[in-house]
Amino acid sequence: YFSRGAQAKLTHSLQTESIDYDFEAGLRLHKDGEDRLQRDSTYHQSRGKLLLDDLGRWGNAGNQRQTAEAVAAYFQSRITFKSVVLSPGLRLERIRQDRTRWETQASRTTDPADRSLDNLRDQRRNKVQVLLPGIGLLWPLTPTVSVVAGVHKGFTTPSNAPGVEPETAVNYELGFRSSGRTGLEAIYFLSDYDNLLGQCTASSGAQCTPGDSFNGNAATVQGLELTAQREYATRTGLTFSVNLNYTYLDGHFDTDIADTAFFGDVSTGDPIPYLPQHQLHIGLGFLTTRWSHFLDFGYQDAVCVKASCTLFETTQSQATLDLSSHYELNARTAIFAKIENVTDQNNLVARQPYGARPNRGRSMALGFSISL
Repeated sequence: YFSRGAQAKLTHSLQTESIDYDFEAGLRLHKDGEDRLQRDSTYHQSRGKLLLDDLGRWGNAGNQRQTAEAVAAYFQSRITFKSVVLSPGLRLERIRQDRTRWETQASRTTDPADRSLDNLRDQRRNKVQVLLPGIGLLWPLTPTVSVVAGVHKGFTTPSNAPGVEPETAVNYELGFRSSGRTGLEAIYFLSDYDNLLGQCTASSGAQCTPGDSFNGNAATVQGLELTAQREYATRTGLTFSVNLNYTYLDGHFDTDIADTAFFGDVSTGDPIPYLPQHQLHIGLGFLTTRWSHFLDFGYQDAVCVKASCTLFETTQSQATLDLSSHYELNARTAIFAKIENVTDQNNLVARQPYGARPNRGRSMALGFSISL
């Protein structure tokens, strides 16, 4: 595996009697890739030890090379008039991806490590170019309360799979922030997808080949995020903190899609898989000069694992409680302890790949940290 590149950035500021301008422009060149010549080795276990049976031939588990080259250029500015800040920007992305595979099956080649033209299996290439505009607004209403708003075009590049389009969406947000003694934030957001991209990974929870991509076509995701935080300091040196975060999500497909290994069989209005409607987090903290203790509660709704969302295509909601403590021995050394899932809740959190899977059980850790 390799990853390399170079980037440059130019900034400039300009002040007038009533308006301040801050400009920034940048260019980034990037290339990464993987060269995978793999083999399967077989072992057997005897008396608690793994013993090698067959080392395997190079290439019998995969023989391929993939590369990606990208050029990104952007320009953004920050325009300040009195206390109002406007932040327009523009970004250009150009990406090319290539993949070459050679034959590895014994019925098709005598040497799975061979990379000659005679042993070529297939080649594919994908090119993407996209222009991404955006603008943000920060409008203070009082010294502690501000309105925030923004419209940005989002983008996710697909894999080099043929026929797969990039993910594009126009994202909107509107809300307010308060920075007083009690921090408050309420943001409404909406993402209007022209194409929702499904990326298959080893942990994506779908019966598909890692690296493949799938078109989800048009979809809409909208929701509301509420955040509150407050700290109370006592005369005895104890500080008490409270953090609350709640997110409501509504995501659905806007078109019909034929059955895919990632999204399933989709009809207009079906829910987007693995998107919980309700999420809640409450955190309590107790801090002294050296001690700090935290109690965290989290809740997540049940989700659909396929768009059709039948009886055996849903998970269970889950509520977990975590505890952690931290003690500073000196300026550079500390010890810590934590218990995750204190009540040892057992919930079904995924159904793919290969059937139902539970959440992590109760776990404990004890350790120390040193700052050099």
